[in-house]
Amino acid sequence: MDRVQKMKEKIVFTQDGPDNANTFAAPSTFSTSAFASGQGIEEFVKNLKINILSCDDEEIVFDMIGVDAPIANALRRIMIAEVPTVAIEKVNLYQNTSIIPDEVLAHRMGLIPLNADPKDFEMKKTNDEYNEDNSIHFKLHVKCEKKEELKHKPYDLDKAPEDQLINS
Repeated sequence: MDRVQKMKEKIVFTQDGPDNANTFAAPSTFSTSAFASGQGIEEFVKNLKINILSCDDEEIVFDMIGVDAPIANALRRIMIAEVPTVAIEKVNLYQNTSIIPDEVLAHRMGLIPLNADPKDFEMKKTNDEYNEDNSIHFKLHVKCEKKEELKHKPYDLDKAPEDQLINS
């Protein structure tokens, strides 16, 4: 019995417990995969079913039936990558005095969703300058000013202004 066939049909018990019951080596890993059983793409397409639950200009909600989780995840990642987006790519920081390091702050800024249509811009080539055709320019100027009412020793949450508290 070859190794893959053994993994499909048997759970191996060792003195530490089952060896292939809840990992990639689990028999159920290969149960719905037409590729692993050698049935080919035709059998995979025959078993695949997609039910569209809702569809509008902004989103589509659907169920994929007869597909392994890794294949569904790969399709999800491909669909996300194909959606055109605009994101903050280059950040210049001057005198960052916060506790957040520059790199982390720049990364978080890149995660901010921007409401801009990518079709309105040209793709910036490597040697091109930034201009209104290929970029959006943001300026964020924030200054931290200490407030006297927050200088209670020891820190007393009852005396702190309500708009200064973060509830989690």
